[in-house]
Amino acid sequence: MNNTMVKVSNFHKRYGNNVAVKNLSFEAAEGEIFALLGPNGSGKTSTLESLEGLRMPDGGTITVAGIDPSRHPRKLFQVIGVQLQTSALPSAMT
Repeated sequence: MNNTMVKVSNFHKRYGNNVAVKNLSFEAAEGEIFALLGPNGSGKTSTLESLEGLRMPDGGTITVAGIDPSRHPRKLFQVIGVQLQTSALPSAMT
């Protein structure tokens, strides 16, 4: 059974005249291990921030667990968790 958890279709993101992401499409199923790889400046962070509802896409569609992050970010926050590269948690926490 393919239960799609993340679906990105023709995603675009730009900053002024700079195109960060152009026509990105992919799907990730529930339980699937998925990696987004690329060199510095290739749009990985812009893509992830859009998946999390932190940035608005300039084109295309994104759904995470059936939720559009750009329209319902609070609903999305109830069903996802994000671990950033650098943690702001106190070092004494385990």
